Amino acid sequence: MDDLKTFELPEVTCGGQGDAAACASAVRKRGRPRAFDPDAVLETVLEMFWMRGFANTSLDDISAATGVSRPSLASTFGDKEALYLKAMERYRNGISDQLDLVLTCNGPGDNLRGIINRYFDIMIGSYTGETEACLGCAFMCTALNEAPRHESIMSVLQGTIEEFDARFERFFTKAQEMGHIGSNQDPKVMSQMITSLTSSLAVRARAGARREDLQKIVDATTNFLFP
Repeated sequence: MDDLKTFELPEVTCGGQGDAAACASAVRKRGRPRAFDPDAVLETVLEMFWMRGFANTSLDDISAATGVSRPSLASTFGDKEALYLKAMERYRNGISDQLDLVLTCNGPGDNLRGIINRYFDIMIGSYTGETEACLGCAFMCTALNEAPRHESIMSVLQGTIEEFDARFERFFTKAQEMGHIGSNQDPKVMSQMITSLTSSLAVRARAGARREDLQKIVDATTNFLFP
């Protein structure tokens, strides 16, 4: 049940020996590779935004934590808002890659409830982590406060919700075609129920709910939806 630079050096024209040395120096500077790993920087930035939120994380904080100067951050990622969105895109892509693996049938002995439970195992693991910190969803729990003031964040937030709804609607539509849910059940409504529960778990985790408490909610819900 499948689901469900290169860097081109500019031409340099040098008028004399002194100019040639200066031009060569300029070329060497422009052609110098980055002294930092953008992926490693984004991972650190993601953790900072996740723990502190968008408003409470400054570019000076990020520069100090990553060892990358503000001008270098700006030239690579853009402003703070663009940096936030790139970090959240990294987070979403990581979750999406995991979902590609679990939202599928693993054989004749598999069932719909088992597949959905595997999905929630991933989400709860992401929301609670391996520390005592109250994490929740890196994106949902930080974007909600900022969306009304930042059009780009609002747009990505809405798009994320719609993407999850559509993903599960496709999943449940296929499940219905294969006879795993009844013809009287609406795949769109079921998808909204799953994504709404996902959001609720994220908020509860951010508020300090323990992993076992979240698991109890999932178990009760999936037992009800997929008897």
